[in-house]
Amino acid sequence: MIHILVGGDTMNKGNYIKELTKKLESIFLGDVLVSKDSIMSYCYGIDLFNKSSFVALENVLGGGDINFSIEELVRIKESNTLFIFKEDKLSVAIQNKYKKYGEIKNFEEKKVIQVPKFNVFNITDAFANKDKILAWTLYNKAIAEGIEGEAIAGILFWKIKMMILNGSNVFNNNELKQQSSKIISLYHKAHRGELDLSLGLEQFILTSLTSK
Repeated sequence: MIHILVGGDTMNKGNYIKELTKKLESIFLGDVLVSKDSIMSYCYGIDLFNKSSFVALENVLGGGDINFSIEELVRIKESNTLFIFKEDKLSVAIQNKYKKYGEIKNFEEKKVIQVPKFNVFNITDAFANKDKILAWTLYNKAIAEGIEGEAIAGILFWKIKMMILNGSNVFNNNELKQQSSKIISLYHKAHRGELDLSLGLEQFILTSLTSK
């Protein structure tokens, strides 16, 4: 019997082997002992106590050092010994050769996709440039990704204070001071339970960036 396990997901591969070999006796072959002759010798192994056994081998088929003939593959397939070939990678051509004589199961390693964290400062940049559509879009995206309204309010307040100190090409100082007061008012009203801060901030962005 032949089982070929391909891929780098070692945890699931190991669990599969445990399930596959629950009631079998294991046979260990050291690196020095791994040869085609040593593998083939276990095709005819008969245990005196009638215990079934399995042989597990790593990266034997993909390296090209051991190449079984069709006759040998038939013998391995028909053997009472279970042969498990663990392969990190195995070309399609080699898989096609062996799939007629045993089961091939893929254990591809799951890739963790790193999702970049949302940059709240992009909202303040759009706000400072008086880009209403972009600021509003980014704000809603931030809320959808679970960023708290308080965090956004704090960064917006900081940006407005910086523009008051350093000047702005799109807002005059009176506008900036009014915006600063509005954010403080929104914050306190939200803490008193008079409004939802996220909705209040959305309205603040839209009205502050609407051209007059």
